[in-house]
Parts: sequence; C-alpha cells; structure tokens
Amino acid sequence: MPKFLTAPLLALAVLPALTLSGCGFALRGTGESLQIAPAYQTVQLSLDDSQENLHLKRAMTKHLELMHLKTGLSTNQIRVDNLRFRRYELVGTLTEIRLVLSADVKITVGTKTTTAPMQVEQSYQYNEASVVTLDQQGEESRGWLYDQLGERIAERYRAMAR
Repeated sequence: MPKFLTAPLLALAVLPALTLSGCGFALRGTGESLQIAPAYQTVQLSLDDSQENLHLKRAMTKHLELMHLKTGLSTNQIRVDNLRFRRYELVGTLTEIRLVLSADVKITVGTKTTTAPMQVEQSYQYNEASVVTLDQQGEESRGWLYDQLGERIAERYRAMAR
C-alpha cells in the first residue's frame, strides 16, 4: 500500500473510536454505574457442607472475586438450599443425555431479599457402543454446570447490589 494512503486510513479507523468515547459511550463493564457500594462488597455464603455444595461454593467464590466482591462475614447473604443434579437419557443409536443442576437460592442485600429457583443445563450425545466405556463428557459437563450455576448466582447478587 502506498505511504500517502496510510495516514488517511489510520485517521478513518481512529475517528469513530474518538467520536464514540466523546459522546459517553463505554465498553460494557467499564462504566461508573457498575460500582457497588462498599456496604455490599462483602457477602456471606451459606451452603451445607456436602461435596456437591463445595464445588458450587468454589465456583461462586471464584466468580464473586472476578467481580471484585469478597466472601466473609456479612449481613448480605447468598443462601443455597436443595441443590439437585438430574440426568435424563433418551436412548437410541446414540444416547442423548441432558444434565440439569438446580437449586433454591435466597439472596439478601441490605433490606432486599429475593428467593428464586435457578438452574443450568447441558446436553450431549453418548455412544455406548464405543470402545471407551467411561462417560468422560458427562464428568466434564458436571464441572461446567457447577461453574455456570455459580456464575449465574454471582451475577444475580451483583445485580441486586447495584
């Protein structure tokens, strides 16, 4: 490309970005409106001490930390009850498997409290006629489900804390 065309093309590429930032446009997640009051930056997680709840607690803690929120003693609370894992199979040449992880979640932020069932699911196919008898994708999907439910709960808390 000739050098005399480089400067005008660069100007055309930079001009829209400058125009958008000048009118108040910002990328998602960078605005000041997303700041959470210091009183809501710490949340207490309440779960039973079962192995399944431990996986979910780790996932929630990870996603809360990614949102710059802390877990610890607080009047703000995320309580998870009745964590259930279900596996549905539609048997055929290839078995269609649907995994569902659901829980009853109660979130308290200041004086606001909300209770709602939450669930995540994932489907995949499993060929039982294959040489490999282990359902590795099912185990990987189970970990993914805990992570997705933890993220969804953390996002709900952050939305209430704004």
